[in-house]
Amino acid sequence: MSIPIARGPLITGVVAAIGMGAVMMAFLNYSSPYGTFADARRTGNQAIHVAGDIRKDSIDNEPLQHIIRFTLKDQNGEVVPVTYTGVPPSDLSQATRVVAIGGFQNGTFVADRMLVKCPSKYQGESDPGASAKS
Repeated sequence: MSIPIARGPLITGVVAAIGMGAVMMAFLNYSSPYGTFADARRTGNQAIHVAGDIRKDSIDNEPLQHIIRFTLKDQNGEVVPVTYTGVPPSDLSQATRVVAIGGFQNGTFVADRMLVKCPSKYQGESDPGASAKS
């Protein structure tokens, strides 16, 4: 005599486990630590987030090739050339800080992802009397 096995919950459990595994793999593939340019040199080919102040006068945009070159000053004060390949962020001209995600190649930090920080978007109005006007 055989005992019937409820296959519905078993299949649901297997599908859920596969789904969770896929989510964890995607998270691990797209996550990387924050650090400095010195940290990036030590990590080798592993991607790292480097946050810093963008030098406005250094921005060189090649829109047809989707390449942006600029220099970035990290939290330790080190200034390094950065090359970003991808769709240019629309608010790069207003950016004060950038997070470049990538690694070093031949002395240049090569970013395949970039986050633009524009603090002026999040600050209140500059006119001190503006809030009193209604």
